[in-house]
Amino acid sequence: MKRSSAISFKLSSKRKCDLHLNSLKSKSGLPCFPTEVDDSKYSNEPPFVTHRSIAIEDTLTVCKRLKSEGNILAENSRFWEALSKFKGAIELQLEQVSSRLESIDTMDKTPSVLLSVLHELCSQCYSELGELYPAVESAEKAVNYNRSCYVALQTLARAQVNIGELYLAKDNIQHCLHLDPSCFDSWADLKHIVSLTQKLKSTSWSNLPVETRPGVVCQR
Repeated sequence: MKRSSAISFKLSSKRKCDLHLNSLKSKSGLPCFPTEVDDSKYSNEPPFVTHRSIAIEDTLTVCKRLKSEGNILAENSRFWEALSKFKGAIELQLEQVSSRLESIDTMDKTPSVLLSVLHELCSQCYSELGELYPAVESAEKAVNYNRSCYVALQTLARAQVNIGELYLAKDNIQHCLHLDPSCFDSWADLKHIVSLTQKLKSTSWSNLPVETRPGVVCQR
């Protein structure tokens, strides 16, 4: 009687497997397996980790592209359009952080640094548009995300000068110079703030209510 091809295939496969294992047996009778294994072929990470990394990379790429487009618009005095680009990048970054897609090994300070830069750019746009208080608010966020960024401190100090917060502005510009003493613009800003502070002290505000006197709120 003729055997089916399926049965003969299984039997022959088993026979070949047994022969292969017998050839790998050591003198002790136990199978010998290769001691060196290429770990690059195996991974404990689930397959979706790779897709998550790609998603994060794509988000960062889009944010940087929006930032570049916003810079071009701001250079051409199209500040409202630039703000929309910067805010769009900020929203993407915040979504990435809140979703916690990054693994422990890939977490770094990149999101905070980029958020600081974006808020600082928003502050500059608001100042150019005469939106003084939003400029201060954006600059404060920039400093909170990256306290070691002297550019954010400089922008915050300038925004505070525009609303009369001279003493706070002086503290921030001094901190800025502590981080980067070679910044000549910051030295010029400090000189200007000190000059305004001296004028404030020498001016009589007796005819004005206390709450309307410039610099009184933050005076020490």
